[in-house]
Amino acid sequence: MNSVKLYSQGSLLRTAWCRYYATAVKPDIKLLSKLRKETEVSMTKAKEALVKHNNDYEQALAWLAQDAQASGAKKAQKVAGRTAAEGLISIASVNVPSAAAGGFKSKSTIIELNCETDFVSRNDVFKHLASRIAATSLLLHEPSSVQKRPIENISVEDLLKAPLMPHPDQKDSADIGKSIEESIVEAIGKLGEKITLRRVAVVADGVSAGYVHGGDAVTGKMGGLAVLEPLKVTASELQASSGEALAKCARQVARQVVGFSPSYLHADDVPKDVLESQSDRDENLRSNVLNEMGYLLKPDQTVAEFVNQSAKDTGVEGAAVVDYVRWQVGEGIEKRENDFADEVARTVRGN
Repeated sequence: MNSVKLYSQGSLLRTAWCRYYATAVKPDIKLLSKLRKETEVSMTKAKEALVKHNNDYEQALAWLAQDAQASGAKKAQKVAGRTAAEGLISIASVNVPSAAAGGFKSKSTIIELNCETDFVSRNDVFKHLASRIAATSLLLHEPSSVQKRPIENISVEDLLKAPLMPHPDQKDSADIGKSIEESIVEAIGKLGEKITLRRVAVVADGVSAGYVHGGDAVTGKMGGLAVLEPLKVTASELQASSGEALAKCARQVARQVVGFSPSYLHADDVPKDVLESQSDRDENLRSNVLNEMGYLLKPDQTVAEFVNQSAKDTGVEGAAVVDYVRWQVGEGIEKRENDFADEVARTVRGN
């Protein structure tokens, strides 16, 4: 009798399970593919989101965003004490119409986003995040009324609160609206490393462009900005064709800045005691002063001569380099030698 009862109960249990699996929500394949492409989550997590919300795509997307924030915040707290000395430099530039009819205006920016390892810096999630932060600083920045130079450092704390925007050279992203800080937290959850926005600078005036090396067109291990000013008119008074030509010239100067790492812009900027300590004053100027350097593609011309002649070739009565900046990932950050060994050990332990 007991065996009959047990058999009967077992049969009922199997029937219940069969009914459950027969009626349980199955993830829509097209929605699953779309969700994974948009969020870059795992297959398991995407399935869970769709099943939980009966294939309602918007609800699944919202749930994944909340889940990413929660897991990212937890991971961020865990990695807060680690050193983030790797990462990427990212640049963005855009040419926009000025108030003058047919006029020209350019804006450029440079940022440094840090992580713990070079491996993570080469991840697409990290690269896209860096380029979009650069774009956001470019699009949202308003020049200060008290800036003392064309290239202006801006507040990282303020920028972190801004909504993350797409890069002008990349397709629109669907997750516009999240703040930069929220996006960094999500990236920490996905990549498992400390990620920090270290510094940001934006060109507030002049004709500008940037260049990065050691990566792709908008991210790399070192980068720079260069700013030119026409001599007889303001930048906003330039015709669009002349402005575009000068912006290309500015990019070449930025490339020179990244490749040759000048210490000064003008000869007058070099401290007198530094010059007096050199056995060959002229050689020192050619090696350390941007405007005195031989231009990389025409060494018989100085950078100053190249810029001035390039402006004249476009119908502008000369131009000059008025500012530049060069950054390299991790410079000035004290890097512990055992950071990588610690990371491997943590990975093995599953921490």
